[in-house]
Amino acid sequence: MVLKDGVVLSLGDAAVVRYTLGPYGVNAYQVVCRATQRALLIDAPEGVARVRFDVPPQGVVLTHGHGDHTAGLRAFLEKKPVPVLAHALDAPRLPVPPDDFLEDGRDVPLGALSLRVLHTPGHTPGSVCLLFGSVLFSGDTLFPNGPGRTETPGAFRRILQSLAEKIFALPDAVLVFPGHGPPTNVGYERAAYEAFVGRGYPEGLCGDVTWTPPHPALSP
Repeated sequence: MVLKDGVVLSLGDAAVVRYTLGPYGVNAYQVVCRATQRALLIDAPEGVARVRFDVPPQGVVLTHGHGDHTAGLRAFLEKKPVPVLAHALDAPRLPVPPDDFLEDGRDVPLGALSLRVLHTPGHTPGSVCLLFGSVLFSGDTLFPNGPGRTETPGAFRRILQSLAEKIFALPDAVLVFPGHGPPTNVGYERAAYEAFVGRGYPEGLCGDVTWTPPHPALSP
């Protein structure tokens, strides 16, 4: 699938627009309920305040608290004060306090629709993914061909657990819209993950890891 920046992807009752912004190429997503013309913004990288949205977002949902995903939040809120939602475990990382907290299994309303919160710790303690019908906004939990970066072997094992329990339990056809890079799908990533686990990996593995060999050098 090709998802071009600024181009509307129709999902029946909803529309999704991706904007790749900032020096780290962060994907911010606007999700719009067509029936009510209500919209949410997923993540707020640098430059998001300059985006001209056809439907102004009525809220910001943060997949995690890293600076590349939140660098544009303060400037965006200065132009359009809206509620900010994030997981409590990542709240201390944010440039502004969240107005409400995301919890595993919670439904975030969007007009006549809703997005389901999946708490997926590993990349950060408060990382979340958002399931929206047949689409998953994965933040930095899952990229094409690998998980998000982890700082310790324990965090790497935790992100694999999050993926196995929360993400790879979803149907193969679920599209994955990550925080960086192009879309992928659950079926492809699950098969690559299973092959990765089947080959085995060093006990101390962490950092930037891909499903395909060779394994990167161990982080110090």
